[in-house]
Amino acid sequence: MGKSSKPLPQSPSGISGKFFGRIMEWLNSGAYYKTIKALEPKKDERFLEIGFGTGRFAELLLTGTSGVFMAGLDPTSTMVVTAQQRFKRKGLGNQVDFREGTDEIIPWDNEDFDAVIAIHSFQFWQNPENTFKEINRVLKPNGRMILVFRNHSSNPPDWLPNPISRSGQEVELTTTARKLWLCFN
Repeated sequence: MGKSSKPLPQSPSGISGKFFGRIMEWLNSGAYYKTIKALEPKKDERFLEIGFGTGRFAELLLTGTSGVFMAGLDPTSTMVVTAQQRFKRKGLGNQVDFREGTDEIIPWDNEDFDAVIAIHSFQFWQNPENTFKEINRVLKPNGRMILVFRNHSSNPPDWLPNPISRSGQEVELTTTARKLWLCFN
């Protein structure tokens, strides 16, 4: 994969990307625990995380709840490899399916997941309306979705690709998802 012209938070790669991923793990740790509490995961449920980074959230979910399955979609090969290595070391590789890709095309079957989670990745979605349609497609009936936002207030970075995040109006988000929790942190 060639060198990206995107800012590091949008496309972490190489050594600096791995380092950035670890920093984000630390910064997001509170959001991970709050999200798991809000999810109330149960045995045999299937989860999808959009923008899984290093896989730390998935690790917490899998080690805290027996019999669950975690899929993930992340746009960078560095994060996919980092997360896969984490689960291989822990012997949990058969409980995860991490793939490289963008949020615009979710490569899983219709009604495949009990919940979809996005922790601080919404601001990187190129086309939120399309992504919500895809999320709705892969959610089972009565499925749930949790979005955790990093609130950019009225001064978001110019490089954010998501037009909603750039507007500073993330709070006014609407969706067709079956159930949705919005968490700001």
